[in-house]
Amino acid sequence: MMNDSVIDDARVVEFARRWLPYGGGTTGDLLVEFGMTPACYVARLGRILSGPAGHRLDPQLRADLRHFVAVRSARR
Repeated sequence: MMNDSVIDDARVVEFARRWLPYGGGTTGDLLVEFGMTPACYVARLGRILSGPAGHRLDPQLRADLRHFVAVRSARR
């Protein structure tokens, strides 16, 4: 699995933005794109949204992605 320093935050956010209308990427999509499990991806996205990169996002996009993270985190 790749660590946070190898995968650019912007790539993670763009993937999330692109797949949000469809409920997020599939397990296969996440493995191919990032080499991550869904749980690792959701945790990483949550960290990004809580940090400086997240605060630079459009407020509605950030709120939508935070909701996605909360729902996915609750499923575990």
